[in-house]
Amino acid sequence: MSYLYQILVGGLHNGMVYALLAYSYVLLFQVVPRPNLAHGSLFAFSGQVLVMGTKLGYNALIFTFASSILFGLLSSVVLSAAVLAAFAFVVVPRFAQRSPNAMIVTTLAIAIVLMEGVHIGAEGRDNWLPPLSATTFQLGMGAQVSLIQVINIIAMLALLACSEYVLRSTSAGRSIRAVAEEPVAAALLGTNVERVVSFTAFASGLLAMTGGLLTLIYIGNMSFGAGLSYGIKVLFIAAAGGFTSPRNAAITAFLFGEAESLWDGYLPILWREAFMYAGLALMLVLNGRPARN
Repeated sequence: MSYLYQILVGGLHNGMVYALLAYSYVLLFQVVPRPNLAHGSLFAFSGQVLVMGTKLGYNALIFTFASSILFGLLSSVVLSAAVLAAFAFVVVPRFAQRSPNAMIVTTLAIAIVLMEGVHIGAEGRDNWLPPLSATTFQLGMGAQVSLIQVINIIAMLALLACSEYVLRSTSAGRSIRAVAEEPVAAALLGTNVERVVSFTAFASGLLAMTGGLLTLIYIGNMSFGAGLSYGIKVLFIAAAGGFTSPRNAAITAFLFGEAESLWDGYLPILWREAFMYAGLALMLVLNGRPARN
């Protein structure tokens, strides 16, 4: 039981990462009901640039470690903001009304460009960020969490709570819900649909990129193919949740993250991806079965 408890506690961070990604994905899908593969790459890009910027500051610019971290964060914020602005204000509005295939192909191209751009920038090497803190907290029964885990989980919970508040209780949220439910009627009533779509795309990407930074700070590394992997997973998770609401998608994704942690604790990691994808595919098939009279 103590081992299971430790696994579930350790899986909280993994679950929250998937929850934040799924929430951001479905938030955009509500106003642009087109599948996209860019979210995972936006998520990974911000973290990968943080590592590269930190390495550049420490090795080439001879900064102190603390200054190198700040330089890496600044580099990530600037480059991520540029990429996100292009995605939210150029790509998404142009493809929002086109066929789903156009959005899939375009966002896949974005994912590949970001992935290969980081790959080239890092000269094909996996770089690691050293642990920022060794502080841990004992939770009883042999379980413990690190300070970074606690900070990240609280930060991601706060992001989800604030996003849900904005969506449910503000005029901006009402505009998003109006465009999601009836875009034509919203436009006739004076809502600038294109601006709402761009704003939602920017907010959605910002959530994903913030999650990428937090994840990189905790793990210390993100592989070059992580963006595409996360993008496909979050697409499957969101579809399995039915795209009904960002909150429901986040809950489904959190459970998926915990399931991954349980698999890692008890079963061969080599088979994890195959079985997890198979489980998501099964959920999609079951959700897609026609209702019986």
